[in-house]
Amino acid sequence: MNERHCVIVDAFSTGRYLPEEFKRYGIKTAHVLSAAQIPPFYRPHFNADLYHEIIRPRECMAGEELVEYHLEALRGRELEFVVAGCETGVELADSLSERLGLPSNGTALSAARRDKSLMSEALTSAGARSIRQVVSNSAEDFTSWMLQEGFDEIVIKPLNSTGTEDVFFCSTSADIQRAVSAIVGKTNRAGALNHFALGQEKINGHQYTVNAVSIDGDTFITEVWTYHTVPVEGAGSVCSLERLLDGTEPVVKELSDYLMPALQALEIVNGPAHAEIIVDHKGPVLVDLGARLQGTMSGKARTMALGHNHVTLMAWRYADPVGFVEYMRQRGPYRRRAHALCVSLISDVSGVVGGYPGLETIRKLPSFADAIAFVPIGQDLVPTTDLASTPGIVYLVNNDLTQLEGDYRRLRAMRMDQVFDLTNQGHD
Repeated sequence: MNERHCVIVDAFSTGRYLPEEFKRYGIKTAHVLSAAQIPPFYRPHFNADLYHEIIRPRECMAGEELVEYHLEALRGRELEFVVAGCETGVELADSLSERLGLPSNGTALSAARRDKSLMSEALTSAGARSIRQVVSNSAEDFTSWMLQEGFDEIVIKPLNSTGTEDVFFCSTSADIQRAVSAIVGKTNRAGALNHFALGQEKINGHQYTVNAVSIDGDTFITEVWTYHTVPVEGAGSVCSLERLLDGTEPVVKELSDYLMPALQALEIVNGPAHAEIIVDHKGPVLVDLGARLQGTMSGKARTMALGHNHVTLMAWRYADPVGFVEYMRQRGPYRRRAHALCVSLISDVSGVVGGYPGLETIRKLPSFADAIAFVPIGQDLVPTTDLASTPGIVYLVNNDLTQLEGDYRRLRAMRMDQVFDLTNQGHD
């Protein structure tokens, strides 16, 4: 029997779980890096032992030189597919898969899958609703645009970062100046230098996260969660709670009917997609879209609630495409097996983490399913301003909605200095 091989580009974030999933199908994984150095944000979770081979480019390689380097390194291999493990790997995975004649989203709109302004332009060109926007490195330009359009508030963010990094809600010229100063000239967590910032109309509505997996243009919605935020000092807002919806709920169909043409507009026809969509009085509109797995998620808890998760379905799509399509077409809309909450802890204190004395109490909650992304022992817990500074995430799963809501209230009542053992503690 011939050995099976694949490539993952930048298998960081949730993508780090893919090698083990592919291994279940007897597929060996080579790990291709899009840069010589792993970004510090992802470095603590990288495990080189999971890969059959690691291919690392030389320093400062980019563009066609980077693609050619990896094509040469992969020459003569019998590969079944090349996929992106996280946001930073999307463009290189598009290039390699296209050049190797493997399942691909192609490179024609590759940049638009990373750059939020180009993404919005692609939606507009395809006739899909998009958010009004402007790109600049000047605070005065954003202020003038806000006044000209008559907006009370705008959102300013990087063009291609991750994890809600440096997202500012601005209603005054001082707010805008602060946002532009924080963004422009900074190297973001994705490792890119912010030459410009993106200003967008603030859409007021209900936000959702939608995950999907596509195969040759046939797209299947795998899950939809409501997305609740709370205002936080020093940031516009941060995610506090996600609630799993059943696939038969009317809003899921509304979101699906919007997302399908949005994916087509960006030519995302193969592999996973993770979308953030707001629904207001005009209907759905895309906030952001990644041609990759959802980051910072518990596969264990989601499988408890759904019978599958974004990682397992992506792996199935590539490892057994015939079986995947047959199952998904027969399945129809996904069904929720149990109610589920994804609870983001929010910190208003700082200190060095010495342990997790409250975790035992959390694990005893009847609805407890998983705890992930807790600040490691010995590292700094800081006040929460975005996804990266969230001190931990707890999943609650239960068929009994009353029990679930009660457990959520008990969890939310815990202070961070009860959950974490903190030294050098301070308040924001």
